[in-house]
Amino acid sequence: MPRNDYYGKSAISLARIMAEQDIPLRKFSPGDLEDVSRLVTETIEASYAPVYPREAIDFFLAYHTPEQILLDADRGCTFVLAPADRIAGTGTLLGTTIKRVFVHPSRQRRGYGALLMRALESEALRRGIRKVDLSASLPSKRFYDGLGYTTECEEYIPVGNNKRLDYYAMAKTLDEGW
Repeated sequence: MPRNDYYGKSAISLARIMAEQDIPLRKFSPGDLEDVSRLVTETIEASYAPVYPREAIDFFLAYHTPEQILLDADRGCTFVLAPADRIAGTGTLLGTTIKRVFVHPSRQRRGYGALLMRALESEALRRGIRKVDLSASLPSKRFYDGLGYTTECEEYIPVGNNKRLDYYAMAKTLDEGW
């Protein structure tokens, strides 16, 4: 039985709904870099400001540079979600790690994140990966809990001025049968 996410629908149901609505999910191409970088920056600024100090937000922005986005896409598998030909979400699988999962704030709570995660988990299984890990920000932890991820530990990174960036190391064993 699929675990229910915090939207009250299973991830499988959300993925089916998204497919029925023909929301285009595709692999990243280098021409997407500017739009993906803008999406990541706007989402960090809007979603993290209520819970993180400015020093942590600056750390996130420095970590998710256009150069790093492109490098990770080249070394792993990055998906973009582009309804109405505008990139609204992205996520990357790099080895066993899922990273850089962002959905634009204006498109959150519509199932886009669940669809991206389903695609990333399916890609992991296709590559023979049975357990994936990720680092969850404070505002995203509940989302990942709802998708069946478990918290392995709480971590933090010192970011200057006696401030810190708190996050959760999470993991999930994938089930081919969903």
